[in-house]
Amino acid sequence: MEVGESELLSLLRTLDTLKPYLEEIVIVGGWVPFLYRKYGEIPARHPSVRTTDIDIAVPRQVPAKGRPTVDDLLSKAGYTVKLFGSDSPPIVKYELATPATEIEFITSEIGKPGKPAIFVQPGLIAQALRYVQILIENTKQIAINDSISGVNVNSLIRVPSPAAFIFQKALTLPQRRLKAAKDLYYIFDLLDSTTEMQSLIPAEIRLLQAQYATKWFRSAIRNLERYFPGSGGEGPALVATQYTGDMSTETFRNYTQRIFRDLIERLK
Repeated sequence: MEVGESELLSLLRTLDTLKPYLEEIVIVGGWVPFLYRKYGEIPARHPSVRTTDIDIAVPRQVPAKGRPTVDDLLSKAGYTVKLFGSDSPPIVKYELATPATEIEFITSEIGKPGKPAIFVQPGLIAQALRYVQILIENTKQIAINDSISGVNVNSLIRVPSPAAFIFQKALTLPQRRLKAAKDLYYIFDLLDSTTEMQSLIPAEIRLLQAQYATKWFRSAIRNLERYFPGSGGEGPALVATQYTGDMSTETFRNYTQRIFRDLIERLK
């Protein structure tokens, strides 16, 4: 099912609420392909995938600098806090009943694995995850000028570059097996948006190799190959579960296999 007005309203309301911090936060996760297609300069070739979760990447420290804290802004706007896990601090999500919204903040895990979540600002807890720095350090700005149900957003927002988004998704595939179908579709959606992107994105990922550990680059390729080997593999079938376009299932699976194999070969 594609993104509808209710889902878009939940995103716009969140962005409007967090307007004082839009220069520092990065919208990540499933909203990234949609934002590029609707407000960016990347055309839509395939249906988008509906998402209600809003994942936001933040630095490990977010100074308030005289502004209300993020927690204050969300609380005053009616979002409630839901705690997960028994660790201290716990993983936190902000929820809103109408429109249905779930926000989670994530940040970079640095060094050896430590606490699953950390305070990045008074009252604001972010889940610490590997490879998030790729999303924070390689961004593009998208201008949003939109209005739904009285919520008006006229702002620049930050999202990961397509190459950074795909690189990070490829790295986290082993940890996100339950969400692999959506993650692979997000990669496919951006990669196959234009013929130009199919060559530009691998080239930009190779440039990212110089910024991060070489083993990360090798791991990303290896993770993709597990789903899309030279023949067989579960990747095409997983991506097809998210597809609602006009291609037949068999045609779409074969097409997906070619797109991902081309990416893998270009990265090699």
